[in-house]
Formats: sequence, C-alpha cells, structure tokens
Amino acid sequence: MQVFEALKQAMKACADVVRWGAGIQESARKGLAVDLQVICANCDTAYDAVLTRLVPIKNAFSDPMALATELRAFAADGTTRANFKPDHLCGQVDQLLIRLSSNLDPLKYSIDYRRIDDVRNYLRQFGNFDGAIFQSYDELVAELDRIATQIQTSASERQERSRYAQHVIESFESDLRAAQAAVRDAKTQTIALI
Repeated sequence: MQVFEALKQAMKACADVVRWGAGIQESARKGLAVDLQVICANCDTAYDAVLTRLVPIKNAFSDPMALATELRAFAADGTTRANFKPDHLCGQVDQLLIRLSSNLDPLKYSIDYRRIDDVRNYLRQFGNFDGAIFQSYDELVAELDRIATQIQTSASERQERSRYAQHVIESFESDLRAAQAAVRDAKTQTIALI
C-alpha cells in the first residue's frame, strides 16, 4: 500500500534530519527524539494489534467456509479497527508542528534552519497518515467482506476466492510489516539522540 511506503519515508527523513545537528540545543533535540519515539511506539503497537488479529484468518486459509467466517469476524471487529489507528497520532504531530513554528521554542533552533521546512513537511505528511491509514484499513475490511460473501454464495469458486483472500491478506501483512520495520528503524535512529 502506498500509504505505508510514504509513512516509512517520512519517518526515515525525520530521523535523518534530527540526527544531523547533534550537540545543538541538546535538550530540545532530546525532547524531539522522545516525541518521535512515542509516535513510533504508538504506531508499532497499533500495527501489532492488527497483525495479531490476522492470525486466525491465516489459520483458516485451507477451509473456505471457516475463512469466510473469519473474514466476516475481522470486518466486524471494531476493537481491532480502533487499535489500528495509532493513539493521538494527529495530536502529537500537530504539537510538534506548533513547536517548530514558534520563535520562542528552542526546538525550532535545534534543527538546521535550511531543513526546518523539510521537517515541517514530513510531519504534516505524517499527520495526514492518520486518516489515510484508517482509510486503507477500511478498504481492506470492505474487500474482505466482499470475498467472504463470494465464498459463501458460490460453491464453484470457493477455492479461487479463498486463494484471492490469502493473496490480499498476505499483501496487506507484508506492507504492514515493512511499515512497522521502518517505524522501528526510525525509533532506533532517534534513540542515539538521547
């Protein structure tokens, strides 16, 4: 999914820019590093919740009717949907943007002034992921619900639809794991700043 790829790039770019000026406005930079780590941790936890919820679906790949039941259960799972949205992501990003815009906040001066707009743009982009990630999840759920209906209503196409469901789930899981790895990498990079 494109949204996960963009998330990986934004996190990596923020970590790279923050790492550049070690020693400048040390306490502000440490605060920014901590803020970025909290954002990364929230994303990581959210992705883990979804990956855990995919296990019963993957266990049902060999049984089309059980798979349809699991796909419907996943589609109706409001708890997983709520967990998929990283807690307070928009608020955390907005707070950093406000601090980076304030002439009175030392955070603004802890980053190379030539790169401050880059950081703001990355953070704005990251903040926009809040809705985009939720939308990608909703699109997945809608697709899985359609597949479950097709499995349940067409005996002749059950195996084919089951294989397609497996492809959709594996593709989503792969994208999600790649985004999670990038978030973990960005978190690791910011640890060096503390």
